[in-house]
Amino acid sequence: MLVIFAVALAAIVLPAAAFVAYTAITRVKLDNGTIVYATPENLPISQIGTWQGTDRINVLLLGIDQRPGENPSTTRTDTMIVLTLDPATKTGGMMSIPRDLYVPIPGHSTDRINTAHAIGGPELAKKTVEFNFGIPIQHTIRVNFDVVIYLVDLVGGVDVYNAADIADPTYPDNNYGYDPFYLKAGWQKLDGKTALKYARTRHNSTDFERMKRQQQVMMAVRDKALQGDTILRLLPQTPQILSTLQKSITTDLTTAQLMQLALLAKDVPSDKIVRVTIDENATQYWTTPQGASVVVPDRDKVRALRDALFSGVANSAPVSLTPETGKIAILNGTQTQGLASGTKTFLESKGFSVAQIGDAPQSAKQTVILAYRPRDAYLRQVAAALGLPPTAITNPPAGTPTGDLDAAVILGDDFKLPNK
Repeated sequence: MLVIFAVALAAIVLPAAAFVAYTAITRVKLDNGTIVYATPENLPISQIGTWQGTDRINVLLLGIDQRPGENPSTTRTDTMIVLTLDPATKTGGMMSIPRDLYVPIPGHSTDRINTAHAIGGPELAKKTVEFNFGIPIQHTIRVNFDVVIYLVDLVGGVDVYNAADIADPTYPDNNYGYDPFYLKAGWQKLDGKTALKYARTRHNSTDFERMKRQQQVMMAVRDKALQGDTILRLLPQTPQILSTLQKSITTDLTTAQLMQLALLAKDVPSDKIVRVTIDENATQYWTTPQGASVVVPDRDKVRALRDALFSGVANSAPVSLTPETGKIAILNGTQTQGLASGTKTFLESKGFSVAQIGDAPQSAKQTVILAYRPRDAYLRQVAAALGLPPTAITNPPAGTPTGDLDAAVILGDDFKLPNK
């Protein structure tokens, strides 16, 4: 599920978290053992200070599939993500972990990684990640569905590029029934409930694709919060934020720590946030002797993903001025005649090879680069040449025939050829 982005909102990725964190109630234990709560008025900005540490901070985000009446401490995690922030280099990252990953759980048997929380809560989930990936986890945050819906609506919805039509007639509701979900391909503006469905659905797709959609929406929320006066608009709504988040988030981070991390993270640019997933390239399907369908990690490939997460190289390395060798297609999703041809001429003048041009299968409001092959540096070169942000790079629909192409650029109504 998409709950991961809510934690990013509260700790690592989203600058608006500064305001969210500030409104959270702080638990204070008195000498007599009584628990009291300090309101925002009792915690002025001047007392928050700044994050003083220089060591990397790793936070494990746990999204739980909690239904009405269920104890959150005994539910399985629907989403697990490691968020990381390096104060020294001002880089960040996120690594999504598939819920069916079959791994040893410390003190217990080998099982799906999502059972760790059901057995021993956030602490055992944390130990399981540390044991299997060699990643020290300093903090955990657990959130449920309500956080996702509320926070997406809070920023006014998000814009995402849906790579393929979604038809999920058996999408689950909160009472073990169905709430059918349908969404057309292309750019879509999603409210909170729809964003949650977009990130949770697995109909005709895999958990690996779902993890990538979760990261996509998380970055879309960040982008939206950075637009215009969105952050200022959040300020008058602090009572509602306070009420919702206190009921839906459990964390060992204090309000002050959340605030300090948010202030630290606000200056990390999008292209310095590394995004990796433990996907089908780093795992293989397997059926246990008990008949359970799981995915088994390829330890060497998972280790390489972990190293990429901490290196910052995947997203933050400077874009080379010399284009790498590759093949791309330019598809016109606008009513502007000759735009694909003009773009081809422009890119070829910059040293890129354009294998084909044509019309997109449907109109497009915004321009995207469909990554047919995992060539991050090359795709970022194409994006930079066209004046597009790294966030314009997205995944194509499953089963898309790619031939020998590395990528396809879908030109949208927002596209303008850069000056030569």
